[in-house]
Amino acid sequence: MNGSETDDMIIEIRRMVHEILGEIRQMKRHRNMLGGSPILEFDEVCSMLHFSERQVRRLRETGQLVGFSFNRRRMYSLKEVTEFIANMEREAKKNKENLINE
Repeated sequence: MNGSETDDMIIEIRRMVHEILGEIRQMKRHRNMLGGSPILEFDEVCSMLHFSERQVRRLRETGQLVGFSFNRRRMYSLKEVTEFIANMEREAKKNKENLINE
C-alpha cells in the first residue's frame, strides 16, 4: 500500500466517523416520545433527581413514581418526573411555612 492509498483510506475512515457522529447527534435530539412527553430511562431519572438507583426504586415501590416497563427496562415520562419534582418543591415550601408559623 502506497502513501496515496493510505491517505485515501484515512479520508474514507474520517468520512465514516463524521457520518456516524452526525447520526448519533440526530438520535440524541429526537428522543422517544409517549403522548407528546419525552421518555426517560431509569438512569436518566436517577441523574435528573440526583437520587441513587435504590432511592428511585423506593419511589416506585411507594407509588410516588410509576413509570412503565418496556422490554425489561424501566421507563418514565418526563412529565411524570417533573410533576414529582414540583410536588416535592410544594411540600418543602409548605413545611418551611409551617416551621415559620410555629
